[in-house]
Amino acid sequence: MAFAGNWVSYKSEGVEEFMLAAGAPAERAKAADAAVTKVSFTKDGDVFVMALTGPKGNTIEQRFKPGEPFAEAFGPDGKERQAVASIEGNKLIIKGVAAGTVVETREVNGDEMVSSFTKDGVSVVAKRYLKRA
Repeated sequence: MAFAGNWVSYKSEGVEEFMLAAGAPAERAKAADAAVTKVSFTKDGDVFVMALTGPKGNTIEQRFKPGEPFAEAFGPDGKERQAVASIEGNKLIIKGVAAGTVVETREVNGDEMVSSFTKDGVSVVAKRYLKRA
């Protein structure tokens, strides 16, 4: 699994602009843009486990099987949504089930992961770059 291991963000592009265009408060968008996040990926049988740790040390763990709906804690405030994950080669794509929700794509190339966030009606794409920790 290309995603296995620990990752830490080192750069972001368009995060603040994306969040503002998606309706987030300015203070939260600015903080998210500057945040250093850590992501850990493991696999337990056919279940993927993704643990995201924010700058304040809070960790959100997501457990999912590709192709099956799951409850996902999403965004800086951990709002819950229904999502479905798929794996396409070295890409993990998580899509919210409801129309108009954010699509998260994580792509691994060597020791770098690029997380991209898109949303219908928002022209800005947010990207966060991570390296293996």
